[in-house]
This record gives sequence, C-alpha cells and structure tokens, in this order.
Amino acid sequence: MPSIGAAMDHGKTQTPYWKPLFDSYAPARQWMAEHRPDVAVIVYNDHANAVDLDLVPTFALGTAESYEVADEGWGRRPVPPVIGAPDLSEHLVRELVDDSFDIATRGPGRASA
Repeated sequence: MPSIGAAMDHGKTQTPYWKPLFDSYAPARQWMAEHRPDVAVIVYNDHANAVDLDLVPTFALGTAESYEVADEGWGRRPVPPVIGAPDLSEHLVRELVDDSFDIATRGPGRASA
C-alpha cells in the first residue's frame, strides 16, 4: 500500500488510524535488529512503476544493482535507492527457468519475458 510510506514520511504512524498497523511491525523490527540478514527477498506489487503495460508478467524478478524508489502518488520519498543482489537474482532466475517456472526479468538495459 503506497500510503504506508506517506504515513511514515508525514509523522502519522501514531495516529489512531495508523497506530495498529505500525505497532504490528514491532516483532519484525526486533527480529531484524537481532539477526541483520545479508539479503532480503522482497515480494510486492509493482503498481506499474518499473514494469509497464507492455509487459504484464505473472511473476517478475529484478536483477539490477539497485532500484530507484518510485513516486507512488505522494512525491518521491526521501529514502536511498534499494540495493540489489544481481548474482543471487540471476541464480534464482536460472534455477526457476530450469524448473519450468515462467518468470520475466528486468535488469539494467534489458527486459525479457
């Protein structure tokens, strides 16, 4: 939900509407603080930010070095780009394709289905 980032950016996380949602993140934040993973696999709906209607895959996997944060309707968020893991991403693509999983990829300067 794009409005979650806007709620964070505008200091609304403790308002009655948003507080239950943001309070529910506490266990995950605690776990992340204690375990600090090397990489995270993020599953999300693109909302047509990086993939347009010319390519509408059931599943897509990014393989780039980094990803710019999209403007989801409230202006670009003041956060750094998301760092990618291209070697891991390309390994996952190869393994998924080898197992007959139909996946689209999008990386620097290339897009394929």
